[in-house]
Amino acid sequence: MKTGRAFLPLCVCASVLSCTDPRARVAPPTVQVNVGTSEVVSPGHIPASIYAFAFQGFDSLRVILRSAVPALNGDSLYLFPDTTEATTDVSWTVPAGVPAGTKITLLAKVWNLIGFAASDSVVLTSQ
Repeated sequence: MKTGRAFLPLCVCASVLSCTDPRARVAPPTVQVNVGTSEVVSPGHIPASIYAFAFQGFDSLRVILRSAVPALNGDSLYLFPDTTEATTDVSWTVPAGVPAGTKITLLAKVWNLIGFAASDSVVLTSQ
């Protein structure tokens, strides 16, 4: 009976140490939009770089451009199979005739393989 009691501290110590295992935890992805210019002119381009990280791996990255001018709106879907980190450069064409003061939103949204999502956006104004 005394030998069973001797193993009790050892079992408690082993169970505490197993809880401190530095294994990866489930986490949402991250995404960051960086715009190459602060001035949007018509006609012209909006250069941007999208950085995304997903520890569990990517499902997809969606980049959306929205404004009050229908010709300026756009939507792109990117797939990065077997990737956990990616940077992609995009360049949206700004057509002629976009009025000065038009608000333009560039939104990037990323999903990881287990369904978590994250987004980042930048709002620009045409000059």
